[in-house]
Amino acid sequence: MDKFKIRKEIAVLIDSIKEHSDSIGDNKHVPQLKLELIIRNIKDLYEKSIVFNYLNTIPEKENILTDASKEETKTETVKTTTPAIDLFGAELSTPIEKLKPEKKIEKKEEKIPVSKIQKPTITDLKSSIGINDQFQFANVLFEGSMQEYGIALQQLNTAGTLESAMDYFSNLQQLYNWDIKNETTKRLVDLIDRRYS
Repeated sequence: MDKFKIRKEIAVLIDSIKEHSDSIGDNKHVPQLKLELIIRNIKDLYEKSIVFNYLNTIPEKENILTDASKEETKTETVKTTTPAIDLFGAELSTPIEKLKPEKKIEKKEEKIPVSKIQKPTITDLKSSIGINDQFQFANVLFEGSMQEYGIALQQLNTAGTLESAMDYFSNLQQLYNWDIKNETTKRLVDLIDRRYS
């Protein structure tokens, strides 16, 4: 990396941030796109500043004499090994040179039909649904009633067979007028299927 190139990039970012900041002026409302652009430039400026600071701490290449012959003195450039440091100052275990993307070797993988991929089975519906999903099911499917959601989930969980659970689901679908194409409805059907598969 060339620290002079990084220094120029830092100068361009500073100018860009100042230009966008000046264009905002005393406006009460800042367009979201402009704000995101300024934040992105500030983030880039921060990262490039850290890289520039790191490059300034690396000693210049040193010349070392070799003992090939006393009459002929050769200078050899030695690369100093300084540990790579991440953005937070921690030493990286892998040198920066090795972090460059390698050529990908294409492997022929056997494609498995989607129908053969099985999701893990569920032993208890209630314990397999997270808190956020509970609220979403209650709000979207049960008109915001956690009590009705709890009762329905208990019935679906103890139905005994997939057919019984789907019969109860059909009754719920008619009662609450669910759209079967709705993502939340599809997720509930998937959970019921996994419970009894």
